[in-house]
Parts: sequence; C-alpha cells; structure tokens
Amino acid sequence: MEGTKIYLQPRGVVLDTVHDIVEFLRGRPTVSDTPNGKVSTGLTMYGYKWDVRFTVEDIGNNRSSVTIEVDGERRDKKKEIRSMFALLDSMLLVGAEIEFAESAAEGL
Repeated sequence: MEGTKIYLQPRGVVLDTVHDIVEFLRGRPTVSDTPNGKVSTGLTMYGYKWDVRFTVEDIGNNRSSVTIEVDGERRDKKKEIRSMFALLDSMLLVGAEIEFAESAAEGL
C-alpha cells in the first residue's frame, strides 16, 4: 500500500525531515539513498514488524512529491501511511490530500 502527497517545500528540506522522522521513531534504516530521494526503515511495534519506504522527488518550483509505502505485518496500512504523513505535515507545518494506490508487491 502506498500514498502520495505534494509539498510546497524543496526536496532537501523534505528529505531532512524524513530522516528526522526515522530517527524519532527509532527505526533502523535499511536504505538511505539520499541522492535518489529514497529512505527505508524497519519498524517494530506492538509485536508487529513492517517496512516504511519514503520516496521524495523534486517536481519543480520548490515543490516535492512524497510517496510513502508500507509493507509487512502492519494490519492497517492506510492508517500507518496517514500517521506518517501526519508526522511529516506537523514537522513541515502544512497539510495536503493523500492519494492511495495499491503497490505491485501487495498482490503477491
């Protein structure tokens, strides 16, 4: 499951905030490919393990597209995506709509 939002901040600012979120959640970074805007982390909470992947793309005019994908044992993946975006929103002091789409791995 994945969700996407547009932010009115440059890619670098959003990526720095994503790294702060990973640190805040005490997640273990599994991928940190900052030049390509990709950050992945593994989380364990309430006996469940799941992975959260952030992809941040520059879409011009100091705007960024952020995609958050959740895989693993998390039962309510939409709720987890909403929570991650809420955290990002609160740290960036903005709000925007989430567009949901099923990921390719979801069907496996």
